[in-house]
Amino acid sequence: METSNLLRHTIIEGLIPQSTEKAAEVAIDLWERLAAQIISIVGEGGFNSLYARSLFLAQSTFPWLAAGPSPPQTDQRFTELKMSFEGQTPALALEAV
Repeated sequence: METSNLLRHTIIEGLIPQSTEKAAEVAIDLWERLAAQIISIVGEGGFNSLYARSLFLAQSTFPWLAAGPSPPQTDQRFTELKMSFEGQTPALALEAV
């Protein structure tokens, strides 16, 4: 488990630009790219279930993460998550990705 967490963080760090001024935008961009890939495999409903579970598990470490239901419009999917990220320091927001 520790190895997979380290690998996940290494991959994410490689995708994040050096400048963390726009941490919320970077985090949402990563989520949108991930959503597109997962939806192509398991569909919208499958993604929504995985997304809700992911937020639920992450809230034990990052209790400030939004846990509202995913809206049906794909352009609004991560609005609450973005607001959660914007309320944190850039470093903490990127750590939660």
